[in-house]
Amino acid sequence: MSVSTTSILNKMLNEAKQAKETNTKKDMQKHAANVKLLCELLLDEEETAETKGSVDEHSITPAEMKAMIGEENRSKDSSSQDRKKLVDDDEANGESLFDF
Repeated sequence: MSVSTTSILNKMLNEAKQAKETNTKKDMQKHAANVKLLCELLLDEEETAETKGSVDEHSITPAEMKAMIGEENRSKDSSSQDRKKLVDDDEANGESLFDF
């Protein structure tokens, strides 16, 4: 659930107005801190919206996916060769490390 930008700006204006109308420095600092907090909230919300848009720009193409994962045929051929190698060795009795 997102708070609208206009709502945040209105609250900032109200806090600034209250800070201007206050008589003590402590109350003025309290309202200024509230304005600062609302500014940070507004900036964080805009930054989050920008990063959501940039995620779609970096989608992975099928060629990139193929390069990362590799071709299925190549991986199947290498695994079958590894199995043959394990069976053909004189010292090995099976596929497991614990087969003696």
